[in-house]
Amino acid sequence: MSELPLEEVPAASDAVHQAADGRVIHITEGGQRIAAIVPESVLRSLQAAEDAEDAAEADAAFDEPGEDIPWEQVKAEL
Repeated sequence: MSELPLEEVPAASDAVHQAADGRVIHITEGGQRIAAIVPESVLRSLQAAEDAEDAAEADAAFDEPGEDIPWEQVKAEL
């Protein structure tokens, strides 16, 4: 992800402030939505959901049957 200081996007500052107040602002081009400015809380929620999904997949992988592969072998194969 990248960051852009608000003072560098004066034309969008109202939209940014609306997002900070909890609104999702859609950026359009030719009438089509191409991006969005979202509240930081929405981004944190999405990241937390992704982390939870990753953790669930890791737990499932640990529960798979079969032999464990030693780390040294894995490193050697990479």
